[in-house]
Amino acid sequence: MNMLKKYIKKYGLPLVIIGGLGKLTSIICVFGIYGHWFGTMLPDNSENITIYLDPENTLEEHQLIIEEEIVKFGGHGERLTRVLYWRGWSERIVPGKYEIRDGETIGEVAHKLATGDRKSVRVVVPAGRDLEVIAGKIALRIVADSVDVLNLIRPDSMRWQMIPNTYEMWWETDAEGAIKRIIKESQIWWTAERLEKAKNLDLSAEETVILASIVQAETSALSEAPIVAGLYLNRLKIGQALQADPTLIYAWEDVSITRVLDIHKEIDSPYNTYKNTGLPPGTIRTPEPTFIDAVLNPSEHDYLYMCAEPGGTGKHVFEKRYRDHLKNARIYQKWLNKNRIYR
Repeated sequence: MNMLKKYIKKYGLPLVIIGGLGKLTSIICVFGIYGHWFGTMLPDNSENITIYLDPENTLEEHQLIIEEEIVKFGGHGERLTRVLYWRGWSERIVPGKYEIRDGETIGEVAHKLATGDRKSVRVVVPAGRDLEVIAGKIALRIVADSVDVLNLIRPDSMRWQMIPNTYEMWWETDAEGAIKRIIKESQIWWTAERLEKAKNLDLSAEETVILASIVQAETSALSEAPIVAGLYLNRLKIGQALQADPTLIYAWEDVSITRVLDIHKEIDSPYNTYKNTGLPPGTIRTPEPTFIDAVLNPSEHDYLYMCAEPGGTGKHVFEKRYRDHLKNARIYQKWLNKNRIYR
C-alpha cells in the first residue's frame, strides 16, 4: 500500500492506472498465448483424427478444412488457426495427410502442419495384365487420378519399368510423382548384378522383363519358370519363333481364349510370336519380380518344346524333339475335347 501511494505521488493516479492495466494486459496475453500453445488440441481420451489437405486447395481453404475438422471432433480448431497466424505459419502449411493424436498440444500440431510432418501411405503396384486395374490400384491411396496414371503407364517404354511391390508415398502425390517414384524403384531394383546377368543372356533389362511377362503368362508355377525361361532362351539363340500362346491372346485382346486355334495364329500383330521371330515389342503383363529373377537365372537344358499337362495342372511337359512334342500335344488336345474346351 505504501509502495502504491509512493507511485501515485511520483507519477500521478492516471499514469499508475494505465501502467497497472498494461501489466494486467501483458499477464492476460501471456496466459492466453500459453493456453493456445500448450493447451491440448483435442478433448481428453479422444480418438486420433486424420486431416487431408489437397495440394489443389488454397491456403485459406487449408485453414478452413483444418479448423472445421478439428472443431467437428470437439477440438480447438480456432485456437490452432490463431497460433498459425501469430507465428507467421499460415502460409507455410504443407499439403498432405496429417494425423492428430490424443494428447498433442496446439503448438505441436501447428508445428507439424508448418513443417510438413505428415503421414505416408502404402501404394500397391500389382502384377497383372489389365492396365486399368493396375492404374486404379496405384491411384487408390493418393490424390492422383487413375486415368492420368493409366495414360502414363500405357506406353511400352514405361510398362516394363513397373516392379510390382508396395511403395511408401506421400498422400498428396500426383500421377507424375507416382510414376517418377516407380521408375526410381525400378532403377534401384536393377542392380549391377542383375544387369550383368541380363547381359550374359544377350538381353537388356527391358527384354528381360518382356520375356518374364511371357513366362509368367505361360506358367503360374514359379518352380517351373526357370525351365520355361531356359526353353525360350534356347529358341532365341537359334532364331526359332517363340510360338508363345499368351502373346496371341494378348494380340487378340481376348482373355477369354482358353484354347489357341490355328485361326488365332493368323492375326497381323507384332505380338504374334508365331509369325515373328524374337521378342515382341513390349510386355504382355506386369510380371512379378520373382519371374524376372527366374529369367535371369534360367535352367540350363536342351528343351525346345513344351505342352500343357492334361488335367489343368498349370504345368507343362518338356521335350527336346518335335516328334515327341507332337505326341504330348495330341494327348492334351484329347483332354481338351473331352472337357469340351473348344476355344
